[in-house]
Amino acid sequence: MAPAIRAIYRDGVFEPLDKEEMEGLVNNQVIELEIRLLPPVTSDPRIMGGQPCITGTRMPIDWVFQFLEHGYTLEQFLEQYPQYSREQVERAIRYAVP
Repeated sequence: MAPAIRAIYRDGVFEPLDKEEMEGLVNNQVIELEIRLLPPVTSDPRIMGGQPCITGTRMPIDWVFQFLEHGYTLEQFLEQYPQYSREQVERAIRYAVP
């Protein structure tokens, strides 16, 4: 089971609550949010035609592999695409390669 936090919705944002903050609130003001980690690679038919991409991006994991297959290093990939972190790309590669 995924961990959960208790939160309240204020001014368009969910704010976490601790036990002291919950005193005085009624049950319908508090929501329990389940926290689930997304896999590092996801596929959505609305994004890049459903190609498996690094989660939260439009970078198909296949493009990363093609970059590496053409003799480029991971460092060169990260220099070319600085918006991606090393950890993000390494997690995606480990996930995609069984």
